Amino acid sequence: MPADQTLKIESERRWAMTAGILAVLGVTLIAGSYIYNGSVIPAGDGGSADYLVGIEAHRTVQLVSSLFQALGYMFLVAPLVFLFKAAAARSPRVRNGLIGVVIAAPLFMGIAAITNSASNLDAASEYRTNGPALVQTCVREKSADAGNDQSADADSPEQVKADCEDEVADDLRGGTSTSGLTAGFGLAGVLGFTIGVVYISLWLMRTGLLTRFWGSLGMALGAVSILFPLFVLLWFIYVGLLIAGWVPGGRPPAWAAGEAIPWPDPRKDAGGDSDDTGDGGDVIEGSAEPLEETEFPPDPEFPPDDSGPQIERRKRKRRNG
Repeated sequence: MPADQTLKIESERRWAMTAGILAVLGVTLIAGSYIYNGSVIPAGDGGSADYLVGIEAHRTVQLVSSLFQALGYMFLVAPLVFLFKAAAARSPRVRNGLIGVVIAAPLFMGIAAITNSASNLDAASEYRTNGPALVQTCVREKSADAGNDQSADADSPEQVKADCEDEVADDLRGGTSTSGLTAGFGLAGVLGFTIGVVYISLWLMRTGLLTRFWGSLGMALGAVSILFPLFVLLWFIYVGLLIAGWVPGGRPPAWAAGEAIPWPDPRKDAGGDSDDTGDGGDVIEGSAEPLEETEFPPDPEFPPDDSGPQIERRKRKRRNG
């Protein structure tokens, strides 16, 4: 094994435990932040207004949960970089330039968690101060419009007030100074996170560092993380345990070998078709053996004759008869 390759493998062994622990800890912090915040400030079906009222009543909970969530995403940088470098050390085809995306994406998601919390806190404070007046203005406008509408399905005064409360709350949340930062960092983080997880899962599977099942699952969960970012956390739990060496059965052999050990092609193991047989023969699907020329038994009426082709012999026989 080359000296530089040996150094990379030794570095993997030194950082494996740390990266694995940070992966599990990051997932725990992110999941815990959602559980902690949701148990105290439930969004439920109360609408945006009730959510801002709950945030204002539990400002500390909102702040602490956002810090836990941001810290959890930042912890995920370690396992992502570790896995990316492990794949790059075993295949020169891995694009090292994507390491920037792998690092930046979780950091952006962590920043978005903090700015979103700041936006919610500002909106909750604004709603407590100016919300009632803004709601009354909205109710008067809607009531005036309803007075000109004589249809039977007009909303009741209670429904009009509830709609106005949610509209005012949404406007306040969207009008905070940090709402733009939340949207920008959040979108960039989710897109980068999706690309990073899918790319890393692909090359971990190709180099034999992950089984086909977990590599395919990582790509699938990474692809849907753009809509459901929490689903991919299940994959990170397994990866963290794998890196730390806590998976039953041990890690795939490519980890200890320090080189890529691709998984056998299941099509070849099952006797599937092949593009090249090596001898130029035709191949039947499901068989690796070339077709052989079929030999027919000799015709007793026309015995074999080495002097020429069989068809010529038959023509001569007919003319003689």
